[in-house]
Amino acid sequence: MEDYERSRLLNRLIDGSIEPGDFMRLQNLMRHDAELRQEYYDLMAVDQLLTEAYEVPDYIAVHAQAMDDSWAVRRARHGMMVRSLLSAAAIFAVALGTFLFIRARQPEIRLAGSSDSHYVVNGVLSESSVLNVGEAVELKHGVLNVALGPFVEACIEAPANLRLRDRSGTVELTRGSAFFQMAPGSEGFEVHTPAGVIRDIGTKFGVRVAANGQVETHVISGLVDIARSEGGPVRRVAAGEAVSWTRQGAFAERKMDPAAFVQTLPIETPLLVDDFSEPDGTSLSGKPSDVGKPWMVLSETNPTVIRGGALDTSYGPRTIRANFREAPAESRSVFVITLNTRTPEKIGDKSYQHDAAEAVTLIDAEGNHAFSLVSRASRDHKWQIRDDRSDRLSIGTRISALSEHTLTLSYEQETGVVRLFDGASTQAHLLDELKVAPAAMLGALEVSNAWGGDVALDSLSVRLVRYPKKSGENH
Repeated sequence: MEDYERSRLLNRLIDGSIEPGDFMRLQNLMRHDAELRQEYYDLMAVDQLLTEAYEVPDYIAVHAQAMDDSWAVRRARHGMMVRSLLSAAAIFAVALGTFLFIRARQPEIRLAGSSDSHYVVNGVLSESSVLNVGEAVELKHGVLNVALGPFVEACIEAPANLRLRDRSGTVELTRGSAFFQMAPGSEGFEVHTPAGVIRDIGTKFGVRVAANGQVETHVISGLVDIARSEGGPVRRVAAGEAVSWTRQGAFAERKMDPAAFVQTLPIETPLLVDDFSEPDGTSLSGKPSDVGKPWMVLSETNPTVIRGGALDTSYGPRTIRANFREAPAESRSVFVITLNTRTPEKIGDKSYQHDAAEAVTLIDAEGNHAFSLVSRASRDHKWQIRDDRSDRLSIGTRISALSEHTLTLSYEQETGVVRLFDGASTQAHLLDELKVAPAAMLGALEVSNAWGGDVALDSLSVRLVRYPKKSGENH
């Protein structure tokens, strides 16, 4: 990072004007950059000291100019110098105290999820990015990055359960897989498991807790000590080693495999983004998307145009398609689709259009329909998920396709599970889900209506969340 950029972000952090995105960026940088942390501590100390400004009273300045270099003046100057030295010493003491206080103060424990993540805190859906002492996180989907203070970072993969034990960042992992990274010079961090405590000695290591209580740890660098009971014997595991164990019995050697753990948040790539902000009357045929390829009109009875800043299928049946931008596929990918719907312009005829239907369909790379979000008049235009290969339908929702609403779909390529969430992200209430054929690489999105049905979209986006290959995967 350039020096001016460092200074800009640090100053905005100090004065409280930093944006959330910049805050997360700076926090990640400070975890791995001791010099940047030191600069932050120094700036905080200076900020505390500069709350008051010292000014020489006017009458002293006037008399000093009028008087000659007499004995009285020299005595006065000597006294002022002594007082200045004492003041400087006091300022230094305050600065040192402030600096030590800042260094000792524990930062908040912060959460940052992947775009496909979904978790609850103490059993309740949470939108907070802060985890408090005693709170337990159940990660149901995706990956969660947990900043356990300035020196420790955890990357947790679903499904997993983790609880914060204290302000120092000590955690309890009771299920699932997590990868822990310590900044250089830190040690003493602990992970509590059903089979004992893992104590870090400045390292990087992964931990997996199975349903039967067996624990496995893989040490990438440094050392860890494993204690199955307080005050009991300690098993030391060094870099390049891996072991598994339970509360009782011998430790078993395992093959160390760093690729078995997700170590960072997966990469997110936008594939299709459009907010339909073009002037009214702009033709959809050939219109470029903000991200992705131009729209194609596959069928229409009347020209498909932008209406009021929306893609509105009113005034006749039509099918339009936008192909995604090309992106590298991974063996573990999740597609996340967010739609903002509004009431279509032609709404007065819906009370008597008994066969009306609307659909937003995802197309695979071969051009086949994979699955759709569908609604029809027979269900009062309420959204459902449909497997387009088998025509199976999900239970459905109470959300009308004719209303103003924000919805998010996720499709796990590895499992074939499609989920529908009530909001702008997957960290929202789960409305519906359906398992369809896995392994489809999605390549396009279609919007269609028929028999008097209409759907209007204010905006839409499709993102690809790409996970790194795990060991043993050949594709």
